[in-house]
Amino acid sequence: MAASAADLTETPVVSQEVLGIVQVTIPVSDVARSATWYRDLLNLSYVREFANDHGVTGCALADWPARYLIALRRRSDTAGVADLRGEHPVVLEATDAKSAERLRDRATARGISSTSGTHADGSWIEFIDPDGIAIRIVHSAAGPKTFLGVHFTEDSATFYDTPRLGIPE
Repeated sequence: MAASAADLTETPVVSQEVLGIVQVTIPVSDVARSATWYRDLLNLSYVREFANDHGVTGCALADWPARYLIALRRRSDTAGVADLRGEHPVVLEATDAKSAERLRDRATARGISSTSGTHADGSWIEFIDPDGIAIRIVHSAAGPKTFLGVHFTEDSATFYDTPRLGIPE
């Protein structure tokens, strides 16, 4: 019997075995430029470097107290097409709205522009990295506790509440 996405969202979680995401990896065109951008925007420490005989191919930046890393890999060294322009593969949660505004102020001081808005998952501020990849900072993240589908069209997004994807057990 196949489980639907609705079945997955209705299943109560008794205990969590995973605490959260430790690292995300983002393909970039220029490792040094992107490392500087992420370090400056998120106040991260440069903690890892990855190299081969041809030079540095990637690095990682960390916020040790918050327990996460953002790794960057030179896009030309990835297998296949690694293009995340126009997507927001990284969504971080700010402590509160004031923290999110302090982050925006730091970004503005460094010439990094932002957009912001509110949707079903909370209020957000979004920054576009040097490769056109969106990094979103959510605050007041109270998102829906049940299934929420998002249908994108050329100029808008609408929501739906019945899963369309059949997910097998």
